[in-house]
Amino acid sequence: MTYTPPSKGNKIIIVGGGCFGLSTAYALSLKNKYDIYVYDRQEIPAPDAASSDINKIVRMDYANDTLYMHLTIEALTMWHQWNQERAESNQTPVFHPTGVLLLSGKDKLSDFESNCIKNIREAGYGHYITEYKTPKEIVTAFPQFEQAVANGFNTGYLNKAGGWCNSSEAVKHIYNKCIENGVQFILGEERGCMEKLCFDPANPERVVGIQTMDKEIHYADRVVLTTGSWTAGLVNMHNQVVASGQQVIHFAAPHDTQLRTSWENLPVWCGDLSNTGFYGFPMNSDGKMKIGKHHSGYLNPRELDGVSVPRTQVTHTTDTVPIGALREFRQFLSKFLPETSALDVSFGRMCWYSDSIDGDFVISPHPDYQNLIVATGDSGHGLKFIPILGFKIRDIIEGIDTVYSRAWKWRDMETQDTKLDGLRADALLQRLVFDEPNNEAARMATLDEFKASRPRL
Repeated sequence: MTYTPPSKGNKIIIVGGGCFGLSTAYALSLKNKYDIYVYDRQEIPAPDAASSDINKIVRMDYANDTLYMHLTIEALTMWHQWNQERAESNQTPVFHPTGVLLLSGKDKLSDFESNCIKNIREAGYGHYITEYKTPKEIVTAFPQFEQAVANGFNTGYLNKAGGWCNSSEAVKHIYNKCIENGVQFILGEERGCMEKLCFDPANPERVVGIQTMDKEIHYADRVVLTTGSWTAGLVNMHNQVVASGQQVIHFAAPHDTQLRTSWENLPVWCGDLSNTGFYGFPMNSDGKMKIGKHHSGYLNPRELDGVSVPRTQVTHTTDTVPIGALREFRQFLSKFLPETSALDVSFGRMCWYSDSIDGDFVISPHPDYQNLIVATGDSGHGLKFIPILGFKIRDIIEGIDTVYSRAWKWRDMETQDTKLDGLRADALLQRLVFDEPNNEAARMATLDEFKASRPRL
């Protein structure tokens, strides 16, 4: 279907006020030529959006997916600019350049880490890399990982340019920038929540707006769905994206002040991530240390049609993480950060990705409808781009051909061709059903099972 870009004065409705939606709204607002409306069913930052979290990794380490390496390098300038803006208004930074430590096992770098170093150096950014030649060098730089190194995580490198962002604060920051630029926000479970797309009665393929839960119809010249992991449940995405749940847990600050200080000074770390899936963060100022697993994830198929849709703590307040996932955390951490075995898990939840069929974003006019653009398929690595991504999406909305529009265009891939992003290339593509009956590993872990497995520190 032929796509026609919007004209000056056109009204653009953006559905979803998370990372993709706010970044797009902000970039469009700088053109000062469109009426921009953002709809969301919750106040921003929405508590169950993937972008609402205490932290996300900011890394340029993408192995052979150099498109995202260069996009991160571009975003880093904006992250530092945001920190400067916040300093001028006496706000805390949103970006913390602690470095990203990527550790491998088996006495050598994995293919992923080797290709990261190669491509970063070839791009001219080798000065960001500190490569550790011996296990002792890792322990000297980061004594917190002495046991991890002894247990085989004994090669690696530090990317000094990376770190982590306070993702919820980053969402608030760009939200405020949107408001300053005149973007209109319609929020709430009734008036802000899209019930369905609206079509031209004379042309059922032509989108003319949205209907919200209060049955009001809102007309627009273009509709942009930036609805994250909810997208496949709202419009037929032809199996190009799927909602997958990924487990994260927190540990509260230990009573041992020396250990707490040690964990506060950690870099962001990846524990042979392309093989194990595990990553983690330093303990933040609130005394929370987050650890997650980036893998093929869990599905939550709805009864209507089997499409996987998010199941979050907003609607299921007692949800935690699957017991199998909790056991995997404990097993891995007993070797990587064994001190955690004496600590209760203080919090657990599922973070819902919009996993694309090939790990690349899906940002494109929808092939079935006129005037509808989808911007989704974050695949668990979108938030780091929030300061810059909207400019690339704006180009796509305006019909400008770029390397990004070509990479993120609609794909007609078959389900059997599914592959994960480069960081999960070695992961087993096996998705369990979340809280599936008669599946012990998929049942919800209880709070009692969050308790420490040995005496507390």
